[in-house]
Amino acid sequence: MARPRLLDLFCKEGGAGKGYHDAGFDVVGVDIKPQPRYPYEFVQGDAVEYLAAHGHEFDAIHASPPCQAHSALARSNPHTYADFIPQTRALLEQFGKPWVIENVEGAPLVNPITLCGSMFALGTDQYELRRHRLFESNLPLPQMPCRHSDRPVIGVYGGKARLRRRTPHWGTNLPKADGERAMGIDWMTIAGLSEAIPPAYAEWIGGHLLDALRPEQLDLFEFVAAA
Repeated sequence: MARPRLLDLFCKEGGAGKGYHDAGFDVVGVDIKPQPRYPYEFVQGDAVEYLAAHGHEFDAIHASPPCQAHSALARSNPHTYADFIPQTRALLEQFGKPWVIENVEGAPLVNPITLCGSMFALGTDQYELRRHRLFESNLPLPQMPCRHSDRPVIGVYGGKARLRRRTPHWGTNLPKADGERAMGIDWMTIAGLSEAIPPAYAEWIGGHLLDALRPEQLDLFEFVAAA
């Protein structure tokens, strides 16, 4: 039986793609820059243009538009970044298929849920990964509670793995291997790791997408999408 196909837009080095593949999808990634470490079929090109031309060929679509316009660092950076979320959403809504948009906290997503590494017990023996990310979808994704512990928090950002909690060692750089273990990723550059979501997030969402693609659910979904 053929696996359903998922389009992974703005894919970078494949954190989301790995999760969707593990959930049961065949994945095709698209990014404007070369991504030699992307672990599945890859197309270099403009993600929005590719979506417009080929979105109908896929069973489900995930998009992670660049987050710089909405990150905390953008508030102190005079550079103006393009916001691809509105045009990506507008195109996704045309296809009547399950879709997901992922971005950072503060991004203008509509009724998103938040996923946290603590929900999936991510981290290392010493450190906890939180890495809150927002997910908007045309499916009803359930919101789970965070399960923050008292362990120091590891962050992977700005091309480094660092301690995030305000302890006496707050901001201390950690080995890349700690970031890899915390994220569940072992094939990326440190720059790719900084931009990725943990595959566990996408694997969990992928399970909900697969549920929506069951024949009995797809008929209902297409009816609701057309309404």
